[in-house]
Amino acid sequence: MVANVNRKTVGTQTTMPVTAEAPSGPSRLQSDLAGRILRRLKEQGAGPGYHLVELELCRQFGVSRTPIRGALKLLAAQGAAEARANRGFVLVNPVSTAPDVEPISLQDEEDKRLFVAIAQARNDGRLPAECAQQEIGRLFDAKLPTIVRVLRKLAEMGLVERKIGNGWSFLPSIDSARAQNESYAFRRAIEPAMFLQPTFELDRDWLKESRARHLAFRRKRWRDTLAVEFYDINSDFHEQLARCSGNRYMLGAVKRHIQLRSFLNYHEVHGVDRVHDSIDEHLAIIDVLETGNNEEASALMVKHIQRSADSPHLISDELLPSESNH
Repeated sequence: MVANVNRKTVGTQTTMPVTAEAPSGPSRLQSDLAGRILRRLKEQGAGPGYHLVELELCRQFGVSRTPIRGALKLLAAQGAAEARANRGFVLVNPVSTAPDVEPISLQDEEDKRLFVAIAQARNDGRLPAECAQQEIGRLFDAKLPTIVRVLRKLAEMGLVERKIGNGWSFLPSIDSARAQNESYAFRRAIEPAMFLQPTFELDRDWLKESRARHLAFRRKRWRDTLAVEFYDINSDFHEQLARCSGNRYMLGAVKRHIQLRSFLNYHEVHGVDRVHDSIDEHLAIIDVLETGNNEEASALMVKHIQRSADSPHLISDELLPSESNH
């Protein structure tokens, strides 16, 4: 998955093999960019003292300054580059070899990074309910095309709407600890009951596909932008089970509630352990459903929701608007 770039010196040249990233290391995007920068320098035949210009690298790779700056700091930490006063970063030695970087979409990673950052800012009150694109760019150091793509996606999800001009308004969501507690109470009342409906009919083709998605995700090494993929898997799991219930009102309620808690799912401050536990709990429900034991599946759903509710709150009433807005 993510790779760190380690430095070895051979003669007067720098070789850059790839080693696995420690859990506390740089993001995958930073590691990927570091490798791409080295490959570009090798192709250019850049020598010692070559100036690594942030804005130029941003244009070359189509990302904002934040991940570029992180990649340069990574290269400096590994000894390939060094920071100099009033000059930014310069290359230490010529690059003789560059790492083979696992291909990822830099645009997709940049979009997901902004998704997660917006979710965090909405949850902790740093981003107001109404804001302009310029304010988002300033707060998150994001490029305008990235901002536009992400806001359009959020609009498709029913989370924001465009105002007159270039302003955007965030639609109501779960934005207080009280609302979060009420959300879990609602889920405990509705979701376990879905399995017990006389109209429940399991979609076994979907169940097989969902199991494969969960297992593939469980094997991935965590990075912040995976919160977006986890949200997709999680929301699909709960929505499709509601669809299997055969009850249109349960399905409508669950779909609307998934929309309301979107930002909480993107902002996974419980940590990767809770994400993995949640995946494992979903898989346990899938296993039981395959045996046709809907009563046990219902009981497991109660435990799953309660474990999520017992995790530390994502948000605090002290940081957010009063309950008069609900």
